Amino acid sequence: MEKNWFYHFCIALSIAGMGYILIAGVSDAQGNQEYPYAMKGMLILIFFLTWAGVNFLALLSARLSITAKLQKYHNYLLAMEVIYVILILVLAFAARRFVIRNLPMEPASDYKTYYEIAKMLKEGVLQEKGEGYCNYIGMFPHILGYCYILKTIFVVFGTSILNGQIANVLFSVGTVFLIYRIARKLGGRMAGLAALTASAFWPSQILYVNMLAAEYSFTFFLYLCVLLFLHLVMDYDGATKHGIRGVLLHIVLGCLIAVTAAIRPMAVILLIAILIFLIPLKSKLPEIPLNSISVWVRFLARGFMRAALIVLAYMAVSSVLNTDIELTINKSTPSFSQSFGYNLLVGLNQESGGGWNEEDSRYLYENLERTGSPIEAQTACRNLAFKRLSAGPGGLFNLFIKKYELLWENDNYGADWNLAFLKEQNELTPDRAVFLNQAKSASQIVYMVAVLFSFLTLIYLLQRKASSLYVLVLVYLGTAAMHLMVESQNRYHFHILPVFIIIASVGIKYIFENAVTFVNTSDWEQQLKNEQQIREETALKQFELEEHKAIEQRYKSMTNAFDMQSAILNGNVTVTVSEAYTQPDLFMKQKNQVSSAETSPKISQEKETEKEIKKEPARSEHSDLEELILELEEIAETGKVPSKHEERGHKG
Repeated sequence: MEKNWFYHFCIALSIAGMGYILIAGVSDAQGNQEYPYAMKGMLILIFFLTWAGVNFLALLSARLSITAKLQKYHNYLLAMEVIYVILILVLAFAARRFVIRNLPMEPASDYKTYYEIAKMLKEGVLQEKGEGYCNYIGMFPHILGYCYILKTIFVVFGTSILNGQIANVLFSVGTVFLIYRIARKLGGRMAGLAALTASAFWPSQILYVNMLAAEYSFTFFLYLCVLLFLHLVMDYDGATKHGIRGVLLHIVLGCLIAVTAAIRPMAVILLIAILIFLIPLKSKLPEIPLNSISVWVRFLARGFMRAALIVLAYMAVSSVLNTDIELTINKSTPSFSQSFGYNLLVGLNQESGGGWNEEDSRYLYENLERTGSPIEAQTACRNLAFKRLSAGPGGLFNLFIKKYELLWENDNYGADWNLAFLKEQNELTPDRAVFLNQAKSASQIVYMVAVLFSFLTLIYLLQRKASSLYVLVLVYLGTAAMHLMVESQNRYHFHILPVFIIIASVGIKYIFENAVTFVNTSDWEQQLKNEQQIREETALKQFELEEHKAIEQRYKSMTNAFDMQSAILNGNVTVTVSEAYTQPDLFMKQKNQVSSAETSPKISQEKETEKEIKKEPARSEHSDLEELILELEEIAETGKVPSKHEERGHKG
């Protein structure tokens, strides 16, 4: 895919949104009564230490070339990765099983509704004994999606709360594995293992597991759709040899999104995100004759064709599921746009802050009793919601900001719902209260750190080439926008937590890549600096040598001295010798005939001369350089050659 203005806009908007989450999260951090601001300071300190720690490890790894060295042991690393993944999944299962065993929970509120409808479905008495539930499903058809899953579990394993909770555990652990696979596909081994570890031990997702809630099954199917989508866009391009399989998998994806939307309508946000991603997409076909390319591959090369295939499959399966729901409750159900009437009404209630309230609930059921139609009841709520939407813009903007904070500022729902229901059921012991309050603090810390690294990753995305993380960014933005309008609670961000985990994990990979680039650049700059220093030193030595030669040359030219040694070496002067030198034996014989009287004075004179000659070079060797410097200074000051050299010149 390629970047366009909308890509940049969405990434920038997400940066602003996550930046606000960080501000709201730190502001919302609650300390104890004695130290009310300690938690805020601790969060900021943890932000710094975590960021600094990851960067330090990245620089250390880059400096030691750990990644490059480990590449030599690919098979060994793969085996270790498999072992680690299995170990983490087992520990994730154990942590969730621990919560179920030590925090016993009876279904209440919406969770009780799911349980009782599933039990009636199993027994086949929903229409006979559950008329009120049928009306409820008629207004909110997605309720039946999770109830079908519970019913299947009850049919296979028996009707019990524990079986429903164990199903949550399995869906949760399955989601952990899907998060690992998605992060690994987007960011490699490091990102995958980081996402695996974070999602396996995420406090709120562990604590919430004892609720018979639809979030676990919905999140599992949602990220199964995401993984399948990434597989299609990353592995089925214009060069694929499996065009038919790719087409069939697009149909499967559309069907799977429809099933997911039957559990919670929020899956439609993923569908919209996929369409935004696919429509401008164009895959490059191989540079071969067009007739040699499969028609299915040419079909997949056009993003809008892929999008159309997914939408058609989605609509077909949604229609079948909707018909099945109507047959199950023997009532007509509202369309997708009509089914949001009540949620929109609640979400735009400024007095309740966009949350559940008795007034709007009563209005819904009054219209249901008056008309006897779930569709009419939802339509009445929608009409009233539109009137609220036409209120003053100042009040609406204030409401939207308040709801955004309510949805994203903390991740405490796991601990809060346990504290509330355990207290209501007289199961809240002091030890459990302490544990849950500590878990609440841990949830907030982990959540804020994930948001921080997601925030940093999005900044990286603006600077890097286009990434398939874009589809997850769109899911986050869609969820945030949807809940500005409809009912909002902090647990409604449950299915977006994996988005933060995946984005943050890929960001860690980016940090390690940047560290490698930084180290390589630093080494290269240091190498250039060393080479430049060597060149400068070499040039300086060459300059000094040439300067010394120039000084000698100027000295010789100014003193008019004749350098016999250089002349002989250069071949400018030829030295000849007498016959006596070439015939030493004859010369010595003649020499011996000379009288001692004549030769003695000569020999003495020669010895004296020889001594003087030996002394003269010795003196000149020690003072040669000093004389040269002094004479040059004298020449520079007077502009004349010293007198002794003038005399030598005259004598010569």
